[in-house]
Amino acid sequence: MIPALINPHTHLREQFEEGDVVDPLIQYAIEGGARLLGPMPNTRKGLMNAGDVKSYLAHARACVQATDTMVFVGIVQITETTTKADIDACVNAGILDAKVYPKGRTTKSHNGVQHYARILDVVRHCGEVGMRVHFHPEHPSEHFDNRDAEFAFLPIMDIFFNETKTTLVWEHGTDARCIPFWEEWAKSGRFFLTITAHHLLINETTSYGDVGAISKPPAKKEIDRRGLIALIAKDYPWVMAGGDDAAHPVHDKHRVGNCACGAYTAPFLLALYAHALLSHMRLDVFAKFISGNAQALYKTDVKEFLRLTKKPFQIPLSYEIGPWKVEPFWAGKTIDYTLEKNFSA
Repeated sequence: MIPALINPHTHLREQFEEGDVVDPLIQYAIEGGARLLGPMPNTRKGLMNAGDVKSYLAHARACVQATDTMVFVGIVQITETTTKADIDACVNAGILDAKVYPKGRTTKSHNGVQHYARILDVVRHCGEVGMRVHFHPEHPSEHFDNRDAEFAFLPIMDIFFNETKTTLVWEHGTDARCIPFWEEWAKSGRFFLTITAHHLLINETTSYGDVGAISKPPAKKEIDRRGLIALIAKDYPWVMAGGDDAAHPVHDKHRVGNCACGAYTAPFLLALYAHALLSHMRLDVFAKFISGNAQALYKTDVKEFLRLTKKPFQIPLSYEIGPWKVEPFWAGKTIDYTLEKNFSA
């Protein structure tokens, strides 16, 4: 028995806004063990204000079947044009999370930030009114290669940490060189980190040529992968799962020269985390990483438990998601754990 997965970093795209009665992305997330989802705001248009987020979540909730449980966390996008009034409207609507993207560095980041000094006052205000701010931590300058873009973001984050009192979330950490900085910031009680399952399983060598594993930020070296696992094993309360389970149609993933970034893991995400971690740490540490730590941050009380068994599970070659054919991360490979369907207690 294992607590249900709390996943504050997911991508629901725009599927349910295109006519689906039941959104398969949400149903697959439920199948994969998630009972809380934080949908990212980098949709085509972008979730730019309180009205956008409220409408988006209303559609999402309408797609959850009556027999299922799912909590949604509203997240608004901060850009260089976001105002303090925009933030106040979100907080008044119960939206307590915001996300900052680096312009041009990842999927649908056309609304992203190029000049971070321009959002410092808004991020400071977020802390004053009780809003958490999440960052896609890659430097927007293309002078930094993909491998180094996350490490190059450290000075930017350090400014936001020192010049605000805001709770900051560094999402999908990959670069072990950042760990000493994360540990130092976390002493404040207002720094948190999410880590994906796929970055715990691959490095840039083992994933070379695997289109399904291409994501942003990209996998780094083996020392980085091992460093992330060792960090989770330290049982820090500020380190959490965050799937970044981004679905893309197969024709976008296989596009030459501009491949879509995202490793789709949602339908088997809890089992994939177990495959990556359970041989390296105690079960109680794993449970806090995939559920307890995020529940404490988001002040939720998801009490559902699921049956996870050590039984081989073969990842399907593809999933049908509305009009899309999606090839998942590690398509066709077998992992060590299976999440039993139709069981909860």
